[in-house]
Amino acid sequence: MTLGSNIQKIRKEAHMSQEDFAEIFHVSRQTISNWENSKSYPDLETLVKISDSFNISLDILLKEDLIMVKTFDNEIKSTRKYAKALLAIAIVFALLIGSFSIYSCVYFNVKSKLEGNFAEQLKENNFYMNRDGFYSMDYADGVVYSVPNQSMPGLLNFSLHFHVSNVYCDIDLEDTSVEIVWEGVNDFSASAVSKADNKIIGSTSEFKADDFADMQKLGNELGVSEEEISAVIEKGNELYRDFYQS
Repeated sequence: MTLGSNIQKIRKEAHMSQEDFAEIFHVSRQTISNWENSKSYPDLETLVKISDSFNISLDILLKEDLIMVKTFDNEIKSTRKYAKALLAIAIVFALLIGSFSIYSCVYFNVKSKLEGNFAEQLKENNFYMNRDGFYSMDYADGVVYSVPNQSMPGLLNFSLHFHVSNVYCDIDLEDTSVEIVWEGVNDFSASAVSKADNKIIGSTSEFKADDFADMQKLGNELGVSEEEISAVIEKGNELYRDFYQS
């Protein structure tokens, strides 16, 4: 017997009309007619409800209806695959949420540490805000150190450091201006510019790695005494450590 014939048999043995049967399963009378004539089939959930409602096993309902057995077998397999896919998605989502929560904790801890240290170093080294919005410190006559007005990038920038980590030094000489920029300890570039025509008259652009440790060569290139440039570089390295490596 087909599934449709079995449903019809169940209905008639229960002395129910198609309307009565349809009302139980919240479908139309025409739907029941279609089931019984094998024009359509109930879904798996409804089939289980029929089985439970009339205390008839699914094996009996589907007996000899090979088409429906195959259909529901495929449906069950698809449901299991769908459930596995949902489980995998849920696991990935949970891992992402967990990872982001851990990152957020790390981010706010680093933010507090870096910004707190930055503010502390400004105070300890007597920096003040200049007209360009940077913080400056008067180190010696004509020698000024500066750092950017720092704050951590936003949480969703996924960065655990300031965007820019630089220390600057401007040396105001009689005929030239010297600028030194640190990007790390002992990692700096420098240039000397003529005040008369704003041309570069000295630069470390052609320096090799060992040249940066030669204070005599550096001083000659920039027009600054060896003693003074040594003190300036030492102080710049110290400030870089204080602001960015503490």
